[in-house]
Amino acid sequence: MAEPRLSDTQPLGPAPAFLQIRLQGKVRKVSYEQAFALACSLLEQHRFDDAAHLFEKLEQFTDRGPRAFIMRAFCEAAALHFDTCSKPLATAFEGQNNSIASDLHNAFISFHVGIRQDALRAMAELVNQHRELPTLCLLLGYMLHAGGESAMADKCWSLAIRRDRPGGAVAVVATRHLQHTRKSA
Repeated sequence: MAEPRLSDTQPLGPAPAFLQIRLQGKVRKVSYEQAFALACSLLEQHRFDDAAHLFEKLEQFTDRGPRAFIMRAFCEAAALHFDTCSKPLATAFEGQNNSIASDLHNAFISFHVGIRQDALRAMAELVNQHRELPTLCLLLGYMLHAGGESAMADKCWSLAIRRDRPGGAVAVVATRHLQHTRKSA
């Protein structure tokens, strides 16, 4: 049997990453994906500062792309920390076309101050323009679900799963949402 050549192998994604977090008074070692899912749960519980803090810890894993930065910015906007919201976005998209950072910032603030239709329209545009960012699909799903548009939210979460790598943090969270909405249907 021939050894696979380097050109025959596909990278499966970033190397496994772990971090230590305090849960219920105990320090635990969790995977990046588990920590990301926990931070998303905190966001859903409206514990915005706790979620933002955990996403900030996840920003050190730059091989995962801008997902933690985007999620922290969303949490900061949800906590009405509008001045802080732009910082993780500026860091994530530094040196690139800064319009995505600005567009996300505006969409997040619009959503959290009640200009939801504008925010949804802007996020849908970003989802279509930036297929390489599954986090945008996850957030658009959250935003649609918050507005009672569960069927459209499910479509966004399905899209997030398809756009993320298998077992990726965004795919894990989106899968959990789809399973939950199907159980409650």
